[in-house]
Amino acid sequence: MYITPHVLTGTALGVAVGNPVAGFFLGVASHFVLDAIPHTDSGTWHFYEPFSSHSVDARDLTLGVIDIALAFFGFLALISYAPLVAAGPIAGAIGGALPDAFVLLGLFVPGSSKWKGFKWYFDLVEKYHYTARPHQFVLGVVTQLVTIGGVVWYLLGS
Repeated sequence: MYITPHVLTGTALGVAVGNPVAGFFLGVASHFVLDAIPHTDSGTWHFYEPFSSHSVDARDLTLGVIDIALAFFGFLALISYAPLVAAGPIAGAIGGALPDAFVLLGLFVPGSSKWKGFKWYFDLVEKYHYTARPHQFVLGVVTQLVTIGGVVWYLLGS
């Protein structure tokens, strides 16, 4: 899973604070916290390739589309149970997802990770991002499922 934990965590933070500005920035911050925890993402399958030469393949696209669909439909399913249709939760969800937009830019626009304005960002991601290695696949999935389960539990109780 790539984006689902980030979107749902940002949403929960937006629910918790009820303020769109705080929800957005907490969503962004939570993204980096979650990325520092071992997790499975497209980098697991390309772990031994340098990011600058990593290209998107059919498996990445398939898993990415499935994950985006899970995040979207999960959000929709939770709407009837939790107060998500408000500025705070929506801003938190956007903030939680936003940092990956820059990573996608790096994957779809080769060389953009070297652009002056983005190099510092990719260096930060490289330093703190903990992508599970291929042999840690199960650990990476478990951490994501625990995160998603905890966030859904919180949202259902809201």
